[in-house]
Amino acid sequence: MNKISAEGFRTLLEGVPDGFFVHDETGRLLDLSERCCADLGYTRDELLSMSILDISGGEAKEANLATWQAARAGLSMSYRDVAVHKDGSRFPVEVRLTCQVVDDRKLFLGVALDVAEAESADDRTADLRAAHERLAIAAAVGGLGIWDYDIARDAMQCDPQWYRIMGRDPARPVRSIAEFRGFIHPDDADRATEVHQAASRIADSADNYGIVFRIVRPDGEIRWIRSTASVVSDGDGVPVRAVGFVVDVTDVQHATARLERQTREDPLTGLANRRRLDEELAKACFHATRTGEPLTLAMIDVDHFKLYNDAEGHVRGDEALKAVADILQSVARRPYDLAARYGGDEYLLMLPGVGEPEPILDHIIAELAKRQIAHRGSPADPMLTISCGSVVAPELADVGPVELLKQCDRALYQAKAEGRNRVHVVRLDERRAATA
Repeated sequence: MNKISAEGFRTLLEGVPDGFFVHDETGRLLDLSERCCADLGYTRDELLSMSILDISGGEAKEANLATWQAARAGLSMSYRDVAVHKDGSRFPVEVRLTCQVVDDRKLFLGVALDVAEAESADDRTADLRAAHERLAIAAAVGGLGIWDYDIARDAMQCDPQWYRIMGRDPARPVRSIAEFRGFIHPDDADRATEVHQAASRIADSADNYGIVFRIVRPDGEIRWIRSTASVVSDGDGVPVRAVGFVVDVTDVQHATARLERQTREDPLTGLANRRRLDEELAKACFHATRTGEPLTLAMIDVDHFKLYNDAEGHVRGDEALKAVADILQSVARRPYDLAARYGGDEYLLMLPGVGEPEPILDHIIAELAKRQIAHRGSPADPMLTISCGSVVAPELADVGPVELLKQCDRALYQAKAEGRNRVHVVRLDERRAATA
């Protein structure tokens, strides 16, 4: 048997930098280095009253005991185990044992290496590798194009999917933001390429970047793109790199626009519905109050429409409603004009900045007359006609949407009372003067 002296063994024990220990074939601890005490949180005396099995959290205790009892001198072995700290916490160790005979007694000289950091690094590497694999799969399945931009060098790198989304040839790579700018719709180019400003905002707020913009493919097709990114900063907090995805969201954008139109548009006539009218009228009143500009609101009603529906049927009735809507839409040409279906056969026309609406409203009546839509059951006229009540508010310091609608309704009632097929306009300043 291989033998070493007790004195030589002790010198060897304290000279080893790792956790060095000695136990017998039953697992009872006989000696150990100060490093073991520090790693496990026990005093040396405490550990010498314990078995190696007391500080092992592994599942192979019985197997290890059988191995030690059967071991021959000179046998070396190694295995992974879990060491249990005095506070109950656990950490992984790699144990390397050698069976020796010291003073005619079979002992096991062991070195315990704390491999928590190594395992953590391995785990991080495995997690990173798995994340990259998931990223690649997600990019392929989700139709994501990956881009990587070196801010300092103004250098772009993009994967093949990015080029497919852009409708471009990967064989002609994009190397800079200036080259990429050429792909973007002119109306979106500035905000989609403000790299330094966006990177600074993202770095300051720790938020991710997201933007939707349009590109123009070589064949002239316009597509909507969503781009998201994260920024990497240097040790001084200066953004140096941005990495992100692009995805084609054209179908989503069109579907969203359709849904938005459906919630704000009358399905029969294509005019604004009551919801949008209420929103836009509130904005128009606020604008008129702030600027002092006049605001005209007109309420329009098809004369004796129930009789028309009864005589001609609902299909012809719908056609008549659409004819009136087309005429109103034709005069609501400016960005803030609005033609809306108020309900049934009633319409609203909003004309911000207009103080003299009579020519416009007379034109609407004349245009309907040109259509020559027969209305044989009407006591007012043999052709389909409309009545219009309008209110002009030169200033709106104390008048809101509800009051304007009430005044319009009264003006419309007056137009009907005067014989229909006509316009009746009320100016709020005149109404106030008359009641002052």
